[in-house]
Amino acid sequence: MYLPWSYIHSFECNACGICCSHFSVPLRPNEALEISRKLGRYYVEIRKDRLFLRKESRSCPFLLSSHLCYLQMLGMKPRACKLWPFYIFKNPEYGRREEAAFSSKLGTFYIYVDPRCPGIAIGRPTEKLMSAIEEAVEIWLGLRREQVLTTSSLKALARMGHESMPKIAQIEDSWLLSSIGPQIPEIGELRNQSHRGALYRLE
Repeated sequence: MYLPWSYIHSFECNACGICCSHFSVPLRPNEALEISRKLGRYYVEIRKDRLFLRKESRSCPFLLSSHLCYLQMLGMKPRACKLWPFYIFKNPEYGRREEAAFSSKLGTFYIYVDPRCPGIAIGRPTEKLMSAIEEAVEIWLGLRREQVLTTSSLKALARMGHESMPKIAQIEDSWLLSSIGPQIPEIGELRNQSHRGALYRLE
């Protein structure tokens, strides 16, 4: 059960890797194309007319042993991953309207938090939490790409040294488009899809 943001005291990503291991990651078309083009088409799959990051097991193939994200290092981290544990809506999808309402200069949104994230603490919201939520809203709206308050610091990678990833493969954009087209006739609609939540829980 997701909690209204006003129940949360603080959030800090501790790079535990849980969100990279227990959830399925939906991709927007532009994200799928970029990952396929730069890292290989193997890493994108289509399930039930939706694009997802392919996982070899429960763990994301781009999760480094340091529990930090290789895609983030490349500036390619999917929006769904950036948003978790926050779920952002324009309507109170999970109830508790007053507790979930979050007003900012960008409007009023309804924010819920996944309590399974070890980085959250219950209590009176701090200013830092509200700043993190504002950052998440900007990311959700497509107004911001860079994460500061909603992710773990990548500076730790410099201390841990270089970690190798699977060999990068190059493909043509037409591959994914031709794959999507026959299976998803409403490609125009898909391009405008917002993926209201963050990540999908793996069964």
